[in-house]
Amino acid sequence: MRKASINAAMLFEVAYVRTEQILMGNSDENWDLYLKAALNRQERYFDAELPESFTEHDLGVARAASNNLVFALDKFKEWSGFSVELSPTIPGYQWIAEGQGDFSLGATLIEVKCTSKNFGSADYRQLLIYWLLSFAAAIEGKSKEWKSFVLLNPRSNKYIELEFDELISFSAAGRSKIEILELFNSIVSDQSNKVNI
Repeated sequence: MRKASINAAMLFEVAYVRTEQILMGNSDENWDLYLKAALNRQERYFDAELPESFTEHDLGVARAASNNLVFALDKFKEWSGFSVELSPTIPGYQWIAEGQGDFSLGATLIEVKCTSKNFGSADYRQLLIYWLLSFAAAIEGKSKEWKSFVLLNPRSNKYIELEFDELISFSAAGRSKIEILELFNSIVSDQSNKVNI
């Protein structure tokens, strides 16, 4: 059975790969390359399947999302004076493995969400965890602490920019950063003990 169209997650991943290629100075469109790279990434986390073809609609959506993302990143770069870093490191902690974010500019983490929905609580929780991991690594002298973030949706051309201190102040129930880290450490340690039993 031939698939008529690529699924939304894979379509965004293709747009993301195209964006990376453009940011690295490769402006020649190569949809086969984009699709193969996107499939390799998706296979790490999902049972991704290579679609047999792109529809013209698929190409248009991926190109538009990628163009919006490149434009937004160029604007943030211009405003901040920092270069765009691809796939910045998100430090690990105890049994939590190191990972990668989408983009960064200096101490600003940029997380991309390509969806028809508004940003939600899960997006902010994800960013708080990324900040917490960076804060723990910064205290140990292993990495920098993320100071601010941008949630960016190239599909709807919307973004939110906020300092982590501001997000923490209205989400941490009056706890200090150190108290948050201590609580996080106790939760992570408890989970580690349960795994080792």
